Amino acid sequence: LALLFGVTAGYRGGRVDDAVFFLISTLAAMPGLLLLIALITVLGRGPVQVCVALGVTGWVGLCRLVRGETLKLRELDYVKAARALGVSDFRILVRHILPNLMHLVIITFALMFSGLVLAEAVLSWLGIGLQGSWGQMIDQARDELSREPVVWRNLIAAATALFVLILAVNRIGDAVRDVLDPRTAREAP
Repeated sequence: LALLFGVTAGYRGGRVDDAVFFLISTLAAMPGLLLLIALITVLGRGPVQVCVALGVTGWVGLCRLVRGETLKLRELDYVKAARALGVSDFRILVRHILPNLMHLVIITFALMFSGLVLAEAVLSWLGIGLQGSWGQMIDQARDELSREPVVWRNLIAAATALFVLILAVNRIGDAVRDVLDPRTAREAP
């Protein structure tokens, strides 16, 4: 959604841009966690419903970033030259705009993924997320910290697994960004 709406709004401008910007501004004005809770309450607690709720609340930041970058890219000389030569808008988007956006999409995806995983963990910790997720494990391990003797291994295991997942996604995102970023393209030896 973010890429589709952001590129369309940034490239077309005018009323399309105004409509998309109104939509993302409206969604950004709502507190994310409260919107998540409301959507999960309405949709249900299944994995698909939680993913849909996270998707509805998570695309706004990337859309705003993609829109702004597309507004900048559409004014560059090579895009204007392609337009002057009669190249179709679709071909300009696929050939010139999207490749120059992909490094931003990868970076933002890695950052957003971390936030979405943590949001789902918070929802599960509150008791309205997925059953068997790390948030629920952390909540159950919290109860074990108050017993005698203290059982801390479960809390450390769940928190470590959450940390390793987020670290791995960030490292993979950095590597993919380095490959896709046209400004850091390496010369062949």
